[in-house]
Amino acid sequence: MLYYNRLDPVVWVGSKSGTTRTSVALPTSYDTTVTKTVKTTGYAVAVFDILYTMGAAETANSIEIKIEDSVDGTNFYRLSNEAASAGTSTITAREFTFVGTNAAAATVSYRLDISYPYLKVSAKETGVITNAGTVFIEGILAGN
Repeated sequence: MLYYNRLDPVVWVGSKSGTTRTSVALPTSYDTTVTKTVKTTGYAVAVFDILYTMGAAETANSIEIKIEDSVDGTNFYRLSNEAASAGTSTITAREFTFVGTNAAAATVSYRLDISYPYLKVSAKETGVITNAGTVFIEGILAGN
C-alpha cells in the first residue's frame, strides 16, 4: 500500500455537516443538478463512497456515474474503456453502473487513480417508473 502525505475528504455529490449526510434527487439524464468539478492537482487517487437509495416501490433501478478529467477545468473528457481483440483496441466512453437494492439504500466504494488537475463527477438514475432515488457521494483525495 502506498503512503500518501495528504488525505483530504471531499463531498462529490450532496452535502455533509458533521456526520449528517444530505443526498440529492437523481435525474434520469446527466445534468448540472448532480454534477461537481473538483480541483485535483497534486493528488494521485480519488475514492468515491456512494450511498444510493432507490425510490419507494422501485425495483432493479441503477445509478450511473460519469467521470471526466480536464487539464484546464473547462474542456472535459470522459474516462474510457478499452477492449482488445486480434490486435485492435476499441475505446468506448466509460460509465460506472451500480444496481441498487430494491426500494432501499445500498453502498459501494470505488478507487480511481488520477493524473489530471480537475475531475468532474455526474450521476443519473435509470429504470425509474415513478419515484426517483437519491445519491450522496463522498470520499477522499490522496496524494503527496
